[in-house]
Amino acid sequence: MSESPAPGEGARTAEGTGAAEEALAEALGAEHAAVHGYEFVRGAAGDEGRRDRALTHMDHHRETRDALHAAAVERGFEPTPARPAYPLPEGRGEAALDGYAVGLEGAAARACLWLSAAGDAGLRALAARTLQEATVRALVWGGELDALPGFDEA
Repeated sequence: MSESPAPGEGARTAEGTGAAEEALAEALGAEHAAVHGYEFVRGAAGDEGRRDRALTHMDHHRETRDALHAAAVERGFEPTPARPAYPLPEGRGEAALDGYAVGLEGAAARACLWLSAAGDAGLRALAARTLQEATVRALVWGGELDALPGFDEA
């Protein structure tokens, strides 16, 4: 049995149907939050470079969100709906926005790490690709490369 940490909890497994559905829901929720977050960053950024980067990354998260939504529908799972609002950063300065973006990518990475333990090869491939992309985007925003991206530090 394969176990991976999930956001906010200890190790969980995504091998069973219910666990795979939970992992897919968690990943989809993280993508909804990332789309919302990048919309905020795009509007709050004071420079064109950050606004453009936020738009590009928001588009990538929309694509991933749509792929996860389609995966849920294909497997007969109820897709996780977007919430009306998500937490936003306190500050609006460059460092606050950059740190917030790194956090969005970290949350997406942690959610996809859990999904990468699914018994479904298609979900594992989607999760692995998403984990890699989130890690690269976090680096673009000034994040640090962890030895094991997506794992919470102990």
